[in-house]
Amino acid sequence: MLLLEGVALTSSGRPVLAPEELELKILEKCDLEFDGAPGGLERDVADKYVRGVAFLTTHRLIWLDQASLPTPGRSCSLRLERITKWGPVAKGVFSTSKAKRVRFQLRAKVVSARDDGGEIRTAFRGEPPDAFTKALAEAMLAKAWLAEPPVASSSGRGGGGGGGGGGGGTMPNARTAGVAGILLRQRQERAATEAALGEAFTDMTALMTKAKEMVVLAERFAGAIGGGGAGGNGGNGGNGGNGAASSSADERNELETMLMSVGIRSPVTRDTAGALYHQQLARQLADWLPPVLENYGGILPLPDVYCLFNRARGAELISPDDLLRACKLWEKLRSPVQFRRFDSGVAVVQSLDRSDDEVCALLARTKKTLSRLDAYGASDALGIPPAVAGEYLAMAEGHGILCRDEAPEATYYYRNFFAECSY
Repeated sequence: MLLLEGVALTSSGRPVLAPEELELKILEKCDLEFDGAPGGLERDVADKYVRGVAFLTTHRLIWLDQASLPTPGRSCSLRLERITKWGPVAKGVFSTSKAKRVRFQLRAKVVSARDDGGEIRTAFRGEPPDAFTKALAEAMLAKAWLAEPPVASSSGRGGGGGGGGGGGGTMPNARTAGVAGILLRQRQERAATEAALGEAFTDMTALMTKAKEMVVLAERFAGAIGGGGAGGNGGNGGNGGNGAASSSADERNELETMLMSVGIRSPVTRDTAGALYHQQLARQLADWLPPVLENYGGILPLPDVYCLFNRARGAELISPDDLLRACKLWEKLRSPVQFRRFDSGVAVVQSLDRSDDEVCALLARTKKTLSRLDAYGASDALGIPPAVAGEYLAMAEGHGILCRDEAPEATYYYRNFFAECSY
């Protein structure tokens, strides 16, 4: 019996990757066929797993059970280091199947003692897997799972030797004087410029190789933030303890903001996702947004999401149309965030747990302490941008909680006492 390993998924249904693991290709309509005997997950062996999505990374071949997403279902994976031999399966002369298959020979005793290894086939029933198999060949050749983290090389240029301890200026000579000297200095400047450019591009290459390590390090810091809460009550007590706790909280918030700007380690692109580009973009965006929304009051206008997400993606920018199409797929994909368009046409992204009733109740409580409220006052009370706060005020007016007064300088909202009157 050939056994495969399970896969941890994000809340939107994307595989959780290791820190050094990168996505290479995604292809839908893929079946897993076990040769000779049932195989798969130890808890759910079968002759074949059908209608899935194949994810190829630098370390694994992942099969996602598309019918069960965002829950794992039969989703499984095999590590590329387990493959001893692989190649395309030639079609028989009388074969009527349109699927293109790739055969893998796997080592035994990797998942458990019951793992007999053997042969497994991937059957691609959609678009041709040529780009997929090409990326697989490159991954097998690169063997990223064996690579050590690159060590920064200290390539300091020699400082040109000791230039005599004594004083005295440079003595002019025939080579540095006159027109010949000017031409010589120009040649030296050109040579120095070319050397500097060469070193700059070398440093840029080194910087690009270090970029992934920096993102991994930043994510490690981000994970440590949650567990590193400051205990501000010990020691000085009273105001001193509260001040220390407040200072620590401010520092953590600042660090979280910095880490949010570091970037996404393996952004979804058209090249890697192919026909699944918008679906996978929607899933990745849904995974990335919750901590961002938490820092912005649970809701963000779509233009702000566009700017923040593109900043996180670095050079892999997306268009506004791609973002809008991805957001509209969330309901179908059962994602943990939702897209909403207010009556005025303002488009926002918000958490699933943010309800209009909760916002109206908060605005009603705020009105008991304030005589009037405008978009900026509601923005402070709700912790959201003023543009969105104005939409919520209009919504509360529609629910009969507030009354509107359009003054020359601004539009103010007051508590609606008419709803409390008995006629």
